[in-house]
Amino acid sequence: MPFSNYKGISAVTKEFPINYRRDNFIVETEFAVSDVFRNELELIFNEGVFDNSEIAICKNIIYPLLKEVGKNYCSNVILWSH
Repeated sequence: MPFSNYKGISAVTKEFPINYRRDNFIVETEFAVSDVFRNELELIFNEGVFDNSEIAICKNIIYPLLKEVGKNYCSNVILWSH
């Protein structure tokens, strides 16, 4: 059956032998944002073309932000793109 035929997580759990548990698995951690990252982000917002396409937003804003935050969680999660 195509994935689009499932209307929710409950339909999937009824059909397949899986357990579903919703939980917060990342513990919030306070960390300092480096000046280099802050300056790069500021440059993109002020001088770059970042909002003309979904790809530009992803490559210039979303992925760098996730990468910076992800450094604090790299022993528990993996970040990949595309």
